[in-house]
Amino acid sequence: MPVLTKVEARSVKGRILQGVVILALLLGGTTMVYPFLLMLSGSVRSEMDVAQMDVVPDYFEDDAVLVRKFLEMKYCHDVSSMNQIRGYQDLSFQLATVPERVVGARVEDLRRFADEQDIPRHWWILGGTKLLKRISSANLRRLRARVQTAFDGDIAAFGEDMGAPVENWHQLTLNIPQWTVARYDYTPATLYTEYFRLLEERPLAERAFSSVSGTFVQNIIAPAYGTDRVDDYNAAHVVPIERFEDFVLPQRAPKVDEPRLREEWILFVRKILNVSFIRSDVDDASYGSFLRQKYGTLTALNSRWDADFRSFDDIHLPGDREWLSGSPRQDYSAFLDQVADDDLYLVGPEYAWHDWLAANYTDLASLNARHQSRHTDWLIPLPIAEMEVQYVLANERELRWDFATVNFSNVFFELFVQGRAFLNTVIFVVLALVLSLTLQPLAAYALSRFQPPGMWKLILLFMATMAFPPMVGMIPQFLILRQLDLLNSFIALVLPIVVNGYLIFLLKGFFDSLPRHLYEAALIDGASELRMFWDVTMSLSKPILAVVALQTFNIAWLMFLYPLLVCPDPSMHVLAVWLSEFQQEAPSAAVFASILIVSIPTMTIFLVTQRTIMRGIAVPAEK
Repeated sequence: MPVLTKVEARSVKGRILQGVVILALLLGGTTMVYPFLLMLSGSVRSEMDVAQMDVVPDYFEDDAVLVRKFLEMKYCHDVSSMNQIRGYQDLSFQLATVPERVVGARVEDLRRFADEQDIPRHWWILGGTKLLKRISSANLRRLRARVQTAFDGDIAAFGEDMGAPVENWHQLTLNIPQWTVARYDYTPATLYTEYFRLLEERPLAERAFSSVSGTFVQNIIAPAYGTDRVDDYNAAHVVPIERFEDFVLPQRAPKVDEPRLREEWILFVRKILNVSFIRSDVDDASYGSFLRQKYGTLTALNSRWDADFRSFDDIHLPGDREWLSGSPRQDYSAFLDQVADDDLYLVGPEYAWHDWLAANYTDLASLNARHQSRHTDWLIPLPIAEMEVQYVLANERELRWDFATVNFSNVFFELFVQGRAFLNTVIFVVLALVLSLTLQPLAAYALSRFQPPGMWKLILLFMATMAFPPMVGMIPQFLILRQLDLLNSFIALVLPIVVNGYLIFLLKGFFDSLPRHLYEAALIDGASELRMFWDVTMSLSKPILAVVALQTFNIAWLMFLYPLLVCPDPSMHVLAVWLSEFQQEAPSAAVFASILIVSIPTMTIFLVTQRTIMRGIAVPAEK
């Protein structure tokens, strides 16, 4: 019966009342939808902007924020590495400096330089190859796929190649190589082979040059003077600088008229910089004499270096673009200790860039005119930041899509490719539904149809189980299953939920409402009890069976503590257990994405079966 009659509904007061009710419903709906929208918005973010509470993430609309998202991905969420390579001294990715102006000529020259020069591997880094809290970027996923293909999916073989056991492919990660640091080295393996191949294929903006100057700023300038301003640095040095991002370390040791910078240059080169970026003016004969004096015989040197030199005269100093590793590096480093400071010079991408500019421009005036700059010498920083901005602006749509889906891609990888949690849950839910919709209706049918003596005592016993929380029975259940050797099996998961006292009571009440004459007619026609159960009871009970199925599905889909107790083996984890572990390790944005994905099946099933469920609620009342 309606609250308002048709006449009242047409009156002014009636229309106002209806408007107030509709407004109240809209406000109530908003309070439900808004938190969902916030979670959806949070699922397409990253560590950089997950704390923001906007429904629409800023990087969907703001190009500067999109550039910062790209930097976060490229430099593997490591602000220190970003500052070292780009030259800026930013405090976070949210505050990362984005050049206001991009001069196309500078970026074009950088591309020409990268194409024309034979850039060695240790002068490059590839962005986005580090796993962060179980979240991998597109480049790491590409690298992982390449390595998997190389080993035909054999994770044990990959572990042997790396020299360390690896449990699953999701653990594959590669930190940003610290090529310029003295202690850094790597052992050649398939992972690095595929890394270098991928590096050569990716766009220039996804790569970056190793920075000798950036390493100097990070290890010498920052601890002594800080990097928030240049005043302290300028007070201690003869030649002032305007900005740290324009600083380029001199290729040779400064003269004695710059004592402080000379002292810092020598300290950096002798103690911090990797020797693969240090060369000297001495000749090969001096190096050969040093090695002859150290090893005595060529056999000893060949054994140590794993080489086959025929004479000490065949040994040459490393080339300017050669990477040194192992024993040759140790011996070369010891040799450099004997070389005078003024005979040392540095090699690296910034110095090759200077040489390339000098070779392509007749003078600084012509360079400044093309680059729209005011340089006074050839120590010009690489325009990496401008190249990154140009790339982002040219690929806005693809990057926004990648950033919006990266969390979902990683969750899908763990659920459907790497792990078994989703498959385990599907098997568990199917078994639970089949058994629950078979055993419980049979029990309820027997109670409703035959009404055995003591039926109500039995029903009371069923209902009494609801007075105790499920946790009370978990320890006895665990002990029984352990005695039966059923732990870490689907039987252990299914047994506690296929029979529920409340659902049996609910089914019995619905069965009692069915007309008795249907069973009498079926008996006259010669139908068996099983035939009557299936064709009469089950066919007329679809609404209540849908309620039972939905409740069983929800219990099985979201069950956490019990599966964790009886199936501790990771290969038997179900979604709720996986989700709990994922939440402990993954960033907040990925957690939002995982919750949304896990919620999709339950929401879909409810939307599909809501009419049937509502009939299950309404039909008994009508009867």
